[in-house]
Amino acid sequence: MRAKALAVWGTGSGVGKSLFVAGLLRHFRRMGLKAAPFKAQNMANHARVARGGELATAQWLQALAAGVEAEVRMNPILVKPFGERGAQVVVLGRVDPFLSSLPWQERKPHLEAPVREALEGLLAEYELLVLEGAGSPVERNLWPDLPNLKVAEWAGAKALLVADVDQGGALAALYGTWALLGEHRERLVGFAFNKFRGDLSLLTPAYRLLEGWTGVPVLGTLPMLPLELPEEDGFRYRPRAGEGPKVAILRYPHAANLDEFWPLAELARPIHAQSPEEAEGAELLILPGSRLPARDLPWLRRFLPLLRRHLEAGKPLLAVCGGAEMLAEAILDEEGVEEKGVFPGLGLLPHQVRMRREKRVEAKEVPLLGLTGYWAQLNGLKVRGYEIHHGEGLPLFHQEGSLLATWLHGLLENPGVQRALFGREAKGLEEALDALADALEAHLDLKRLRRALGLSGKAFPAGSAKPPDPPPPPGLVLLLGGAKSGKSRFAQRLAGPYAALIATAEPRDEEMAERIRRHREERPPTWETLEEPLALAEALTRARHPTVVVDCLTLWVSNLLEHGLDPLEEAERFLRAVEGSGKRVIAVSNEVGLGIVPANPLARRYRDLLGEVNARLVEAAEAVYFLVAGRALSLKGPNPAPGVG
Repeated sequence: MRAKALAVWGTGSGVGKSLFVAGLLRHFRRMGLKAAPFKAQNMANHARVARGGELATAQWLQALAAGVEAEVRMNPILVKPFGERGAQVVVLGRVDPFLSSLPWQERKPHLEAPVREALEGLLAEYELLVLEGAGSPVERNLWPDLPNLKVAEWAGAKALLVADVDQGGALAALYGTWALLGEHRERLVGFAFNKFRGDLSLLTPAYRLLEGWTGVPVLGTLPMLPLELPEEDGFRYRPRAGEGPKVAILRYPHAANLDEFWPLAELARPIHAQSPEEAEGAELLILPGSRLPARDLPWLRRFLPLLRRHLEAGKPLLAVCGGAEMLAEAILDEEGVEEKGVFPGLGLLPHQVRMRREKRVEAKEVPLLGLTGYWAQLNGLKVRGYEIHHGEGLPLFHQEGSLLATWLHGLLENPGVQRALFGREAKGLEEALDALADALEAHLDLKRLRRALGLSGKAFPAGSAKPPDPPPPPGLVLLLGGAKSGKSRFAQRLAGPYAALIATAEPRDEEMAERIRRHREERPPTWETLEEPLALAEALTRARHPTVVVDCLTLWVSNLLEHGLDPLEEAERFLRAVEGSGKRVIAVSNEVGLGIVPANPLARRYRDLLGEVNARLVEAAEAVYFLVAGRALSLKGPNPAPGVG
């Protein structure tokens, strides 16, 4: 049986897609589902070693949340940027030199096959896949979009759209993304806000606006969470100031694998130092990995006096992978594996590093022995970690005074190391992932999400049609119903984000003015509004959009009678204009013939005329819906749209 799939899309990068995927996978794990993460293409210099090679840290963490073994199929394409001059492309866990040498646009035709192969394999082996999108799904200049839309299509996925409130503009970002999705918006089953802090009552009016404009519900808002999890983008992340010794992580321009230092936010007072002044007074200095050590060397050289003073004082310095390479006597890269040339290092280690084309990607478990001074606390521990590097020439571990250099990433993630160096353990990723899932379950309507995925019941009626996308088929659609039956909202959902509204109401009293104001507020902001109480045919020719909503014919007929015009003649003129416009016209009208007989002749005449106008429009319409208490019944043409009928 093929797995069900949920795509988590974002309104942009850094909005919390990775976080949502991890939390949802932990939630589905609690339900007893065999679920797994998938991200077709990730761009990050933060990677982990898993079955088959290397994959992005985000998918490694998501696999941990799901309780399954991480493997390279979960992130078939990993792009590790070299700054402005290109990137290393990792395909199914291994560097692909051919693709790495191609310009970005020329790589695209080569990526679909490994992505499709990995996706289909996982769909066959799991019950549910949670697909993380990349950036935004509506960068239409880059369509056809592989990591968001194509993958969702292949998997038959439903989609959740996430926005970051903390960045500002979340309402506009959600609506704008929905509007630009075009025919792909039919996959959306919900919106979610992320990283909210403050008074939630200020945000909840956006729920009603979004659902009114789009027909897509807001499933909830996740507050800003005090969780320390490995970050997909270490440059966007700022570690929380905890209690304990000051630890300075030197953040050079091409720093990589910063995610491995997540425990420090709980165990110490970490900072990302970009100047020697910021690092002054640190008890522990850390040189993290680097994607381009040769390029980072000039930046690091200004720290050399600080490093020497720190070591002369007997204070500990930890240099990991690329950070250790820069402390060697020289970096030799004759083949241009990373940066062609010979680069003098800082000379704090008595070794030379040579770059090899073959990349070492390996998980390790090693005993620590023979360390002295501060690092002697680690003797006797067996530590787990991983190697990802092209360089050769350094031992796996090497100590020079209080300097400990190692190829091994992940040293500080070992609980034994944490106890030895800081006197306590970080709470651990499992506890943080449980807290994340707790928050999602508390703040989001996950029951509704599960129904949409078919995990329990159905979210929408079988056979329901999707709202059309511009350009729409021309013709007339008529919506009938009583007062407050949901006609206007249903018209908005049918029309989509780009439509012209011909409004026939006139603010003749305060109550009517207030009604008009409320309708205007609920209207999609991308709509054009034409206020025309009488001349519908002329207004139709002025409308810029190919979809036009007329709301409503009930007031229009009343206006015509007041001005001594024949509603039946005007209705015929309106129908001729609809036919000649080539536009899709959605007309709203009240069904007034179901109530008691009016008490005066004028009211009876109005009722009869409106009934005749409605009957004439029904005859000409391509589709007719009758609205009752917010539910749409099809009288003619296709079934109602999702979430309404």
